[in-house]
Amino acid sequence: MEDFEYAWKNPLFNSLLKMADTVIKALMLDKIQMDGKSLIIVQHNDGSPFLHSLLTQSARQGRKICLVSFNHSVGYYHNVGTRLGWNLNNLLSKNQAVFIGGLQTLKDSSRLQNCSNPFDFLFNPSTCPIQTLLLSIQEVVSNWVEQPFSLVIDELDCLLSLGVEPKHIVKFFQHCHSLVQTNSKGSLIISMGVTPSDKEVIQCSQLLAHWCDLVITEKGLQTGKSKDLTGSLTVNWNIHPFTEQHFHFKCYDRGIKMFAPGTAVL
Repeated sequence: MEDFEYAWKNPLFNSLLKMADTVIKALMLDKIQMDGKSLIIVQHNDGSPFLHSLLTQSARQGRKICLVSFNHSVGYYHNVGTRLGWNLNNLLSKNQAVFIGGLQTLKDSSRLQNCSNPFDFLFNPSTCPIQTLLLSIQEVVSNWVEQPFSLVIDELDCLLSLGVEPKHIVKFFQHCHSLVQTNSKGSLIISMGVTPSDKEVIQCSQLLAHWCDLVITEKGLQTGKSKDLTGSLTVNWNIHPFTEQHFHFKCYDRGIKMFAPGTAVL
């Protein structure tokens, strides 16, 4: 939280907080606590700015963060985070956050034979798929007993591209879902990128969405590009208040603005 203490004297920082608050209020996360619950972002375009908004919220709230990424380096998340007003490297140095990344594993051949590598399934198909990764996550979370934490898994669909079968991804999700349910102060945030031609990913995302408490579906504009809008967003709560809401949004370098359909230019 101390990374945000200077907000009152930093006009740019204040504007970032207001922009982030708009997203959180639109998702109703200012009224509904996600502790013990799961959230999935289904993105129909490249990268989700909303995942970074939720990471920002977790950092602002002083929650512990376990960030799992298959496609990006820790530097990527740090650079995006600094534009949104928080510092991942500071959180890592203070043991407020843990980063589990597979990108460096693919580059570093000296680690390929390490049986404790969370991404050992990439190189040894005889191992139980994703088990070591799950155990690594469990080890991190077990150190946060009675502390609020966010388990964030970015672009889970990458596992399909890496040869993991959908049934194993579903089991992986179920274990992660169980982790946050067992610890009532934990929350699970997952993003999945889908394309109309990839039926496996679509089916997998639909199944996971059925089990999640909140489903955020992010799409580009059907009419093409617009200077006023980036895309559309559908927000579905599978628990009380069981609502479905629709928004348009505009991405900026330092945040997102959201609008009711038809009000972007007002």
